[in-house]
Amino acid sequence: MSADGGNSGLMMKALKDLIVHWETTGNSWKDQARVEFDKEFLQQLIPAVRSASRAAQEIENLLRKVRSDIT
Repeated sequence: MSADGGNSGLMMKALKDLIVHWETTGNSWKDQARVEFDKEFLQQLIPAVRSASRAAQEIENLLRKVRSDIT
């Protein structure tokens, strides 16, 4: 596990980067396809990634506890 939060931290950083890049596309991509893509994919992806990140953090915490218990 890395000091930056392991897999949980990586997922949240990737989500943050995705959101920043997505918002940047709004400057040049302003049609209905963008609206639909945002609604159908990104708005569902964001809470799913946050949930997966929380679960990964819980697993990382449990693994840390197990490791400390067996040493």
